[in-house]
Amino acid sequence: MTLSARIVIVDDERSVRSGLSNLLLSEGYDTCAFESAEAFLNDEAALAEASLLILDVKLRGMSGLELYQNLILQPATPPVIFISGHGDENMQRYALGCGAVAFLHKPINIDTLLEYIRRELAA
Repeated sequence: MTLSARIVIVDDERSVRSGLSNLLLSEGYDTCAFESAEAFLNDEAALAEASLLILDVKLRGMSGLELYQNLILQPATPPVIFISGHGDENMQRYALGCGAVAFLHKPINIDTLLEYIRRELAA
């Protein structure tokens, strides 16, 4: 049984997308994954149906931070968790300062990720 929450994953690494999708599906969440910010933005229903976004910081084309800057201009932006294999403290401070829920470094601590997701979706 899936929960009503849909979590959107935007990461250019196929293994990360599929791994996170499988994990979240096993936890009862509905997921939708995209390989780029542009692919996500081209799917109008994806944002409307998203309860939470997991965004990789460095993507081919538009970065995860640029995508987030576009999204926060819209009303009712879902909570965002950033993930990164290359992020530094400045990037982390910037993302959190803009309103992101968390900034997690790869490899991702699954328990920490699930804790943030549960907390945000319960709010």
